[in-house]
Amino acid sequence: MQNRPASSRPGLWQRLPVIGRLLIAFWAVLLAGGAGAAAFLWHQQKPAVLAKVTPQSKPPLPAQPTSPANSSIVSTPAQETTVAAAGAQASTAPVEAKPADMALPTAAPTIPAKAVPPSPAGSSTAVTQQALPPVGSSIASPSPQASAPLPTDKTAIAIVLQGFGYSDALTYDVLSRIPAPVAVGISPYVSNISDIIARAHASHREVYVTLPMQSAHPERVDEGPHALGYGNSAADDQRELEWCLSRAAGAEGLTDASENGDDQPGGGYATSPDFSPIASAISSKGLLYLAGSAQDGRRTRGMTATAWIDGDTDAATLDSRLAALLPQDGKPAKILLMVGPITPVMIDRLANWLKGPAAQNFVVVPPSAFADSGISNDQAANLSPSNPVAPL
Repeated sequence: MQNRPASSRPGLWQRLPVIGRLLIAFWAVLLAGGAGAAAFLWHQQKPAVLAKVTPQSKPPLPAQPTSPANSSIVSTPAQETTVAAAGAQASTAPVEAKPADMALPTAAPTIPAKAVPPSPAGSSTAVTQQALPPVGSSIASPSPQASAPLPTDKTAIAIVLQGFGYSDALTYDVLSRIPAPVAVGISPYVSNISDIIARAHASHREVYVTLPMQSAHPERVDEGPHALGYGNSAADDQRELEWCLSRAAGAEGLTDASENGDDQPGGGYATSPDFSPIASAISSKGLLYLAGSAQDGRRTRGMTATAWIDGDTDAATLDSRLAALLPQDGKPAKILLMVGPITPVMIDRLANWLKGPAAQNFVVVPPSAFADSGISNDQAANLSPSNPVAPL
């Protein structure tokens, strides 16, 4: 029988086509590379884990027989690091949470002593709050002069600029050129009234918000959709008053005068008996009431205007009317001047008058310096302007 040669059949690898061998080699390299990368990443993360575990396994420090001052010095860096890393919450954490500080009894009171007081270098928000006081500032804050006694040897003049806040440019000019304590009057219809009130307080000025009321001639002056007065029921007046009070949050008081002038004398709503409940409500809120005329018959705490000047006129007329304010006999007097509307010419002439030679004869005070509990008939007669003053 003839012997057959050994089988020379090729193996599986040899029988695979070239493309199959390449695919197997590719996946083998890819798997090997992934395993190597995983091992590398695990090796890199391992020290970080150990770093977290190592401080916890440190034995507690022995108590140091040092003075209290020395103990405070040793514990202070650890406390400051904790506050810087964990914020304000870390300052209230119990001291027992740190084994290294357990032997230092002076560490607990030191944390609130360093964490509670604010840092002198405040954030940008704190700076903004200092530059722009909140709307609810008190009278003493914007007008510290209000608590000072009135001068006896010079005329005291309080000035209120009506129509403040309508124009950004004119608002800036008033705040930058007209010195405090010249006050401002703002309409409740100004859209950004809260910001305007805050800006006035930031410049140390009092604010009086106009209370829209029907005038003696309602057909000529439109007081807006929230006006009080004739044609309203008691409930309507109460609703409109509440709206105006919400707009006047932070102001020192309300006034019946607007940039249009004093419309109440001779039959205005503020002079009628129906206004008494409104005046009582204003007084109960702790607000001053600035009456536009002695004829208003004010019976609530506040002030009464004694002079009016139209701001919408030429420079020569403004100069002459400002010069006519001071008493001709030189005797000291009290003058509460209302000026409006605000115009560039008015700002310029008033600023020059307040720093001119005439300023040596008077002192500017905030309107609240003239506040009283209510005008009497004798006071009304004395407040009638004897000097030539041009009403609005």
